[in-house]
Amino acid sequence: MLRIGKVYYLNTLPLFEFIDCEFVEIVEGSPSELVHLLRKGEIDGGIVSSVEYFLNGDNYCVLPDISISSKKRICSVMIFSKKPLWEVNKFFITPESLTSRIFSLYLLSYIYGVRIEEVKSKEEADAILLIGDDALSEIHKGRYPFVYDLAEEWYRIFKLPFIFALFLFRKDIVKSRHREIHIFKEQLIYSISKFYNKLRKGEFSFNSDYMEKYFLSCIDYTFTDEHKKSLFKLKDIVGLFQPLKEKNPLCTWCL
Repeated sequence: MLRIGKVYYLNTLPLFEFIDCEFVEIVEGSPSELVHLLRKGEIDGGIVSSVEYFLNGDNYCVLPDISISSKKRICSVMIFSKKPLWEVNKFFITPESLTSRIFSLYLLSYIYGVRIEEVKSKEEADAILLIGDDALSEIHKGRYPFVYDLAEEWYRIFKLPFIFALFLFRKDIVKSRHREIHIFKEQLIYSISKFYNKLRKGEFSFNSDYMEKYFLSCIDYTFTDEHKKSLFKLKDIVGLFQPLKEKNPLCTWCL
């Protein structure tokens, strides 16, 4: 069996909704949990935080053509704040993400020039970073006067999409499971295509128009040259915060 990590957020629905591979076992978790499992070899591959490729890139290859990325906005990775960002001091960061954490710290420290104290509770924070379904839920509660879309901030700075997650496989299993990985990739592309065909025909009943807007206007599952440029930017930012182990040029492809 191929053990594949799947983030349990709504944003992975198009990737996995129509997968039908008898040789695939799906393991669900948060982005940071899946990274931990991938490092330990408890899953063979998965859709995980893109930052992990820079931290341990010698161990992985990238499944080409697929990512979880933004257009100009992402609509589900947000900073909710009691103050404008340039006045924030106490910051709560969800433990579920690696990639959003790195960029939010860069954004506040290097772009807005504020000194951040990370706090462990949302209640004592001036601002909080939430991702995935938690962010979507908080948007509708409307409790914070200032809401910043992390991908929109990225686009404002770099004019590029933001790559939140890549499909990584461990190199040590790629040669022996090459055929299965190829079939699985075809299934992913089929699932995305079928999902969007059904969505445009109105065959999904989401609770609000926001969900349709989310899938049609915010989130992107491709990986183009523009996305590759964006990864180089992200790599530079990650290097500001910790040493990088990735030695191979972007990207080392699985197939």
